[in-house]
Amino acid sequence: MKSLFSAPLVLLLCLAAGCSGPQTGEPAARAVLDASAEAMGGWDALRGVRSQRIVSEGSDFEPLQAMAPGEPLQVNNFSNVLAVTFNDLEQPSVRTEFQADILYPREFPIAYTEVMQGDAGMLEQAAADGALRQSRLHPARYASRIRDLKRMPVRVLLTASEAEGLTRVPDEGVDDTSGDGAARQVLEYQDSGMKVRLRIDPATHLPASVAYFEDDPILGDVWNEVSWSDWRDVAGVQLPYSLEQRLNDQVFHIETIREIENNPSLPETAFAIPDEIRQTPEEGERIVSQWLVRRVASNVSYLDFARPVRVTFEELAPGFWLVGIASHQTYIIEMNDHLIAVEGPLYEERSQPVIQAVKEKFPTKPIRYMIATHWHLDHSGGLRAYAAEGATLVGSPVTIPFLRTMFAAPKTVRPDALAALAARSGSLPEIPMEEVDSVKEYTDGTRVVRVYPVPTSHVRGFLSVYLPQERIIIEADLVSDTMYRNPPIVEPRAIEYYDWIKQTGMPVDRIARVHGTVVPFREFAAIVEKAR
Repeated sequence: MKSLFSAPLVLLLCLAAGCSGPQTGEPAARAVLDASAEAMGGWDALRGVRSQRIVSEGSDFEPLQAMAPGEPLQVNNFSNVLAVTFNDLEQPSVRTEFQADILYPREFPIAYTEVMQGDAGMLEQAAADGALRQSRLHPARYASRIRDLKRMPVRVLLTASEAEGLTRVPDEGVDDTSGDGAARQVLEYQDSGMKVRLRIDPATHLPASVAYFEDDPILGDVWNEVSWSDWRDVAGVQLPYSLEQRLNDQVFHIETIREIENNPSLPETAFAIPDEIRQTPEEGERIVSQWLVRRVASNVSYLDFARPVRVTFEELAPGFWLVGIASHQTYIIEMNDHLIAVEGPLYEERSQPVIQAVKEKFPTKPIRYMIATHWHLDHSGGLRAYAAEGATLVGSPVTIPFLRTMFAAPKTVRPDALAALAARSGSLPEIPMEEVDSVKEYTDGTRVVRVYPVPTSHVRGFLSVYLPQERIIIEADLVSDTMYRNPPIVEPRAIEYYDWIKQTGMPVDRIARVHGTVVPFREFAAIVEKAR
């Protein structure tokens, strides 16, 4: 319900009451919104923007894929053309034409088009064979794009004005992105169940940033914040030409606007979605997730996020199992009275079905150890579930400190098993961990499992798991599917891994990959040697 108090009346009431500081509550929030709308050109001008075309360029970053935690990593340089009609922010008409030079995990160009109209979304992108493919937009990708539209500069004040729970809270000191040392007026509200903070610059009354409180598999509860600068007049409306996106103060996205056109003529055909795509059922949940958007920025796997999970088992050798789910595998090694698991990737919703399936298949053998090959976000996001099971986490001196921070992160937006365990006990339980900085052996007197540190240019603190009796070695990321294309693409990390195996002198017959199938070592060696 909108307040009946106007901005001048709020100020008069404040003066009459002898207020000594900024007022809080809904009337004060609406006073701040009114002043901000006036600075942008007025409510009528904002509501009068019924469509926009925005041309931009920028870069995406993914520090959780860097060589070591805390280091930066740029994953692309992109250009983007956004065309949107604001007929209904819950069911808009949107067309995004995106092009990028991917820098990580390998250098190559990509291009895709997203179309959203009504309640449906479509992705149009070239497949591996070069043919153009159209598919239903992933439901979480759709939901995340809707969130992004609601926080566009031309719409963020309108979103806040119509939101539930709108209130003004005490001012905050500015973060280091501003550099002016000024406080910010802060408004809070709820958008589709998500807590939002909108910060206003009291000097200019222009919006400074908006942050949504959401979940991340690694970071836990995060503030997903977009900040704006370089405001200019666009046909009577003040709009920013520079933006930066952060998760808990880590920069993930920088964008510069090249062109903005208000109320362009946008043909309906630009937003057309074929009936066969529109009628394709969505698979998964509409979870707002910047995790998925970041995966899209690197053009890497995300499709199994928020979708039903099907777990399969394949016995590669007696007592050695590949537990398969889509893009990332887990390996289970049977010991006399327990199990050793290798790799807990992605997120909780991926780990829980695997854990349950393993319990059903091996009801008398608990998962005693979980070996993490490395700390990258798609290889560690599911480890919280194994920690909640009581498994000892095995990792390198780089990975273990990272996991301690990850396990301690609050998870209230989407609580998981570890958060539930901490809530029941009143605090996070002590999680057993073992650092491996040299060869470490696990044995039950019959089977031997060795964990090796591996030097690689891909990441610091990488571990590989070797089964000497079976002559099988387990790896992640180093033996890519690109090696098995025609023509093959052999990356330096694959050559480094091959050289390391040869230097150790260990006999290897097969390589069990976390990404993809098990491959013969002889075949891998032939591809590497030919590439030399």
